[in-house]
Amino acid sequence: MNIRQRQLGVAAVLLWVQVGLSQISIGPYVQRVGTDRATVVWYTDSTTAGVLKYGTAPGSWLGSIKVSAGTVHAAEVAGLQPNKKYFYEVSDGKTTLATGADFYFKTHVAAGTRVPFSFIAAGDLGDGSTAQIEVAARMISERPKHEFALFLGDIVYSSGTRSEYLKKYFPIYKDLLRNFSVFPCLGNHDIKTSKAAPYFEFFYTPTNNPDSLENYYSFDYANAHIICLDDELLVSGTALTKQMDWLQKDLADAKARGQFWLIVMFHRPPYTMGTHTDDEFTKTTFVPVLEKAGVDLVLCGHSHVAERSFLLNDSKIINQDLSYYPKDGVTPGTVYVVAGSGGKNDNLDGQHPLMAFKQSRAAGFEIVYVNKDTLRGKYMKRDGTIVDIFTMTKKGKATHVEIDDPAQRPLQYVLNYPNPFHPRQTPDGLSIVFELSQPQPVYAAVYDLTGREVMRLRNGEVMRAGRQVLKWNGKGKNGEELASGAYFYRLQAGVQVHTAKLLLMP
Repeated sequence: MNIRQRQLGVAAVLLWVQVGLSQISIGPYVQRVGTDRATVVWYTDSTTAGVLKYGTAPGSWLGSIKVSAGTVHAAEVAGLQPNKKYFYEVSDGKTTLATGADFYFKTHVAAGTRVPFSFIAAGDLGDGSTAQIEVAARMISERPKHEFALFLGDIVYSSGTRSEYLKKYFPIYKDLLRNFSVFPCLGNHDIKTSKAAPYFEFFYTPTNNPDSLENYYSFDYANAHIICLDDELLVSGTALTKQMDWLQKDLADAKARGQFWLIVMFHRPPYTMGTHTDDEFTKTTFVPVLEKAGVDLVLCGHSHVAERSFLLNDSKIINQDLSYYPKDGVTPGTVYVVAGSGGKNDNLDGQHPLMAFKQSRAAGFEIVYVNKDTLRGKYMKRDGTIVDIFTMTKKGKATHVEIDDPAQRPLQYVLNYPNPFHPRQTPDGLSIVFELSQPQPVYAAVYDLTGREVMRLRNGEVMRAGRQVLKWNGKGKNGEELASGAYFYRLQAGVQVHTAKLLLMP
């Protein structure tokens, strides 16, 4: 639905004004940023003319755009240069309403360019809770490091009403929205009010599909292609057929143009065991098409927890490593992330067998870093703690994707004993001892020499800073006796990995 409701008498809720008279009721906020264009939106509390000036420095304006008089003003600037910062100022033609160093947008890097970038992703946001406010504050503090945000549905609770946006969205994210482009997708709560009319009023997204709908769309950033799908409204009949036909063509086009990373977002996760379970519609309708095309990463909300899968294909684990997934180009193999705790903050309902990481009450958001042939995901909680990290590579080469990341070297030392290990002579088991410089998610497993995992010791649970000990009794996952011989363990804290050989004796 490409809906724009132009309403008079917008509630005079003053959200932010830089200078001038108190005429702005919503905004300004940045939307639909691309390589050569951006849209700036603002609302006024009475009918007035709208003028947007833009330039490469405040006061050094390259041009201006006039929009029709009203209370809703949306000015699209086109013909811009890629990867460039532009400042803007809004007025009624006589009085400046918003201006200054914080009012800007940055155009996207051109498609195919192999440069580092990052973005944030979160769903299930606007419930008005302390968790939402603290996650938003963390997003705002992180904002200078990242290029845009993906909001994964259920933008405001509980029914996606206009008043809920005015109370639980614009005031809370105002310092983010004025200079940071948000690309949203529909959630089940968003459609409760007039089939998401307030959502379609406030968000301006790309419309690069045959019917120029804002329900689903795609865009490029550098060497990544990002797709938004609708799993709420266009889910049956001709509407679904059109969406799926477009999806297949869009993926084929992205690959033909050489877009290296394929990333997809929609609301309902095909795999989860949080406040919801696997969504059969997305699992049976979206997943086969995405995996056949070689999509690398799927981002969802809906389940109010944090989860991240192994590398999957056809609902099966194809790489049992806890956090490192090399791929050969666009071959099948997808990582699924659930980041549904942007405000909602609930408990897991079990341990999903396809998930390499899962955590309850994980108010926070996913950060995705891309650099050439490497993609890295991190889950950041509202206090800044990183509780999950995974890495995907293509063509077998890892590229450094972050600078001065404090999580790079948390392991201070590692030792294991006794080694060789006699299970019958050592009832307490083999000890793997290490020290963490800061709290970190820890993954640890024992493998045989073929690389088959025989025992999982730690599965991404956060361990406190200080001395830690993991134990292995020399048995397999099901308590079975293992053959004597050589094994090895892999211990990961943050992005740092330690491996060592073990000798299991009779």
